[in-house]
Amino acid sequence: MELDYVTVMGVFGIMRCTHQRIAPRSIQASAITRTTYRNTTTRATNPSETMRTKSSSRPARTGHSSTARRTVNPSTTSRIALILLTLICASSLICLPALAKGSLEGVKIFIDPGHGGPDPGAVGLSGLHEADVNLRVSCVLSNCLREYSGAQVMMSRTDDVDVSLGERATAANNWGADRFISVHHNASVNRDYNATETYVYYYADRTAINMQEKVHRRLVEGLGLRDGQARTAGFYVLRHTSMPAILTEASYISNPYEEARLKDMGYTWREGYYIYLGIADHFGVAP
Repeated sequence: MELDYVTVMGVFGIMRCTHQRIAPRSIQASAITRTTYRNTTTRATNPSETMRTKSSSRPARTGHSSTARRTVNPSTTSRIALILLTLICASSLICLPALAKGSLEGVKIFIDPGHGGPDPGAVGLSGLHEADVNLRVSCVLSNCLREYSGAQVMMSRTDDVDVSLGERATAANNWGADRFISVHHNASVNRDYNATETYVYYYADRTAINMQEKVHRRLVEGLGLRDGQARTAGFYVLRHTSMPAILTEASYISNPYEEARLKDMGYTWREGYYIYLGIADHFGVAP
């Protein structure tokens, strides 16, 4: 059972309404009692009047007398409502962790931020390095996989350092990664061009193609750029890794408008998150 806001507020509503219905009756009853007591004591000097007052103060036996005596205690209703609320919260605490994390436990995912060190990759018109953007997006992807799904993650680099293509592929193979994702951003001599592309090796198996399709769809939907299609290529890291592998080119850093967006930490965070959603879709788990 999930902690439903409507359900919780409904319980609080029951508590409020119950108090509003019962409290006025209690106050009215108290007022009647005080009035009766006051009338009785002020007329005590005349015994005959006192007797008449006492006899008239007796409640008439009507069909509603039994209902009037059966008054619900507000504190009892409050306790029942609080017990219901406690049960709802307890059920939510039991169920929510299973949905929030652990869905990719035991899965080993290798993330490769492209370029780095003396190799800046593509460079935008204002000087933004692709290598820096790749690393930022990769760190977001790594955090999402660890925190949201409990996956095991290894990265080819976590700083602006030089790592050869051979070292990247070897590290993933030696670790026994289940999936390989290389993060890149493209460039073109046509600075007006901007699109999202995702690559697999020419002879990729069906598993790699499925991951490519799921990640590509999430990136296109999330970033809202032109669909540059899911493509094939012979990139080194795709050829020399022994597990299903993809390479993302989420956008073109050579486009001035896109370069400005890639400087925004929020924008690159969303890009990393969209890749994560695609991986979750690929494994068939709730993100």
